[in-house]
Amino acid sequence: MDVTALLLAGGKSSRMGTNKAMLPMFQKASIENIATELNKIAGHVLLISNSPDEYSFLGLPMVPDQYHGMGPLGGLHAGLTASKTDTVFVSACDMPFIKAAVMEEMLGNLENYDALVPEIDGQLHPLFAIYRKTCLPILTSCLEARELKMVHFLEKLNAKIMKHTEFQLYTKNHKLFSYLFYNMNNPQEYEEAKKIESHFNPQI
Repeated sequence: MDVTALLLAGGKSSRMGTNKAMLPMFQKASIENIATELNKIAGHVLLISNSPDEYSFLGLPMVPDQYHGMGPLGGLHAGLTASKTDTVFVSACDMPFIKAAVMEEMLGNLENYDALVPEIDGQLHPLFAIYRKTCLPILTSCLEARELKMVHFLEKLNAKIMKHTEFQLYTKNHKLFSYLFYNMNNPQEYEEAKKIESHFNPQI
């Protein structure tokens, strides 16, 4: 499957107090590790950001929002519009332990759905998910109506919700699997991420 990866880096990081994408993880900026994993599953990686100078070191093509101040939905719209492939894999910039193997499993389960969103221990992860260009009309409609909650957007889609028990990686290693979807939004969660990093085994 020809896929474009969208790396969303447009958040304000207000709860973290500093740019969470740039926090050190595994001796690099967290966003750099995420970009490396996305490159393993996608023919193209687009950085969705309105701050091009801040991320120029990544060497990725950048796409600004067309709908400014609209949060993740605005970023998804920009990326889907810019993508030259029908299918995109979206990742937020605050998930330091993502691995290509889990993304490959998700892509293998997309089937004919317009989107695939993982649900891990009851929590949906719409910013670590797959979307097709068929979502664009509904997405544009939500933005025009200022309906900016992801859950409302997902309810309108023909989306597959992939539960954690459906992943082969979950069956192989429950503990490691839970780390793959960890995200950090505040200083306490970053401190916890650094603790996980100390014993995280990336070989999956």
